[in-house]
Amino acid sequence: MSTAAISNNVKVARSISDEERASAQDLLRRARAAMAAVDHYDQATVDRLCRAVAWATANEDTFGRLTRMSVDESGMGSADGVPARRWKILGILRDALRTKSVGVIEELPERGIVKYAKPAGVIAGLLPVTNPLVTMVNMTINAIKCKDAVIFSPHPMSRKTALEIVRVLRAALGKQGAPEDLVLCLDKPSIPLAQELMSI
Repeated sequence: MSTAAISNNVKVARSISDEERASAQDLLRRARAAMAAVDHYDQATVDRLCRAVAWATANEDTFGRLTRMSVDESGMGSADGVPARRWKILGILRDALRTKSVGVIEELPERGIVKYAKPAGVIAGLLPVTNPLVTMVNMTINAIKCKDAVIFSPHPMSRKTALEIVRVLRAALGKQGAPEDLVLCLDKPSIPLAQELMSI
């Protein structure tokens, strides 16, 4: 095969559009504003938010509905065994609640060391097509636990499901009086937009 023939079969990645770049910047601005709004939250408040998003998605009705939606949209996976699988979220919550993540998290007086936790920043969450629900709730619990925000980039084959999961997560935060923009999602996911999010 000639070099010309080989080069004709290579797909060239498209660059990000101005509209996509502006969208990424807007989501980042909103996420950072939400983080600033929760900067004063104490451990008890953060843990309450983690419980809220976990229970909002792990209850049997919602978990079953979102799982079936994911399978129907992507054509992948199975909705069988839903009651057992939803316990994964509660296990993630249990582990998160056992950890300190706000203020002083460890003191070693014999060495003169005090460790403080602080937010890492806005997280770009790339989602698999096969299991967006547990992945998104896991990332959300861990982000909120550290007073970070997360912007999800769903797989195009599970975009509608991801947007619905984000709607449920945001509603749970809103009911607690927390900024819903701690959880955001790309409405029109693309590889260039996901790359842009991870680079800023």
